Amino acid sequence: MQAIAKVRMVAYVIAVIGLLLSVYLTLVHYTSVPLACPQTGLINCQSVLTSKYAMILGIPVAVLGLVFFIGEFFAIKLYLGKDPMIIYNIVGIAFVAYFLYSEYMVGHICEYCTSVHICVLALLIISVWGFGKGSGAAAVPTASS
Repeated sequence: MQAIAKVRMVAYVIAVIGLLLSVYLTLVHYTSVPLACPQTGLINCQSVLTSKYAMILGIPVAVLGLVFFIGEFFAIKLYLGKDPMIIYNIVGIAFVAYFLYSEYMVGHICEYCTSVHICVLALLIISVWGFGKGSGAAAVPTASS
C-alpha cells in the first residue's frame, strides 16, 4: 500500500470516529437516547449540550458535526489538492475554537465534544503533513491504483 493510501485510510478512520460521535450527539439531541456522561463536576455534557451555545442559527452543533464529517469523507475521496483539504479543516478548527469558547463560558466540558475536537485537529494535522504536494485527484493515487 502506498504511503498516501495509508494516510487516506487513517483520515477515513478518524472521520468515521468523528461521524459516529456526531451521530450519537445528534440522537441525544433529537430523541430520548440517554446521554452517557457525568452530570456533576467539570465534565458535564448535559450542561454543555443544553446551553445557549449548543445551537447556531437554530441548528444543533451536533448536526454541524455530521455535515462536517460527511464533507470530510467527500474531501478525502475526491482529493482536489492539499490546499483545499487544509482550508476545509481550518474551517473545522474555527468551529472547534468556538465550541471550546462555549465550554469555557458554560464552565463545563463535554467529553464527547472534546473527542470530536480531537478528530478535527487530527484531520487538520493529516491534511497539512500527511498528504503529498500534488494537486488534484490525479496527483494522489487511490488504494486501488
